[in-house]
Amino acid sequence: MSPVAFICETESERLADLGLLGNYLEGMGYDVHSHRDLCSPAGQRFIYDRPPDDDSVVLICPRQLGREVFEGVLDPEWQFFSFRMQGEPKELANHILSEVIMVTGKVLGAAPLPKVMVVGGGVGGVYAALDIAEQGYQVVLVESDPSIGGIMAALDKTFPTMDCSI
Repeated sequence: MSPVAFICETESERLADLGLLGNYLEGMGYDVHSHRDLCSPAGQRFIYDRPPDDDSVVLICPRQLGREVFEGVLDPEWQFFSFRMQGEPKELANHILSEVIMVTGKVLGAAPLPKVMVVGGGVGGVYAALDIAEQGYQVVLVESDPSIGGIMAALDKTFPTMDCSI
């Protein structure tokens, strides 16, 4: 199961960079398709004929078109991501991958990331949340106060160096 990425080819885009972007995305597990002017009726038909294996559709377009342009083409249940072709292809591919993972919680070719709740936003809770997140889990940090830091945030100085605690 892989998301599909549609790359819009227009006269204003550098075709070599679009090809590189497509190669990077394919290497990351995307089903990549390129077509000229995806917002045109022929382009929308092209999208309609190639539904994603999972529920994620990525569009790379110089105009960064919104979902409303493809209203009759995209299933309402699908996640839709739109990106403007800018910068280096590899950086854009990495950005797309991280955005899709952040929103969907799915790593390509893997099960959804498990979620963990950490209760308490003090120093210990924040460190625990960071350690757990580095191990590949989604973390939800719950704190009853309006700010994190716990008792440490209330201290003015810390012993023995007398540094500021915040």
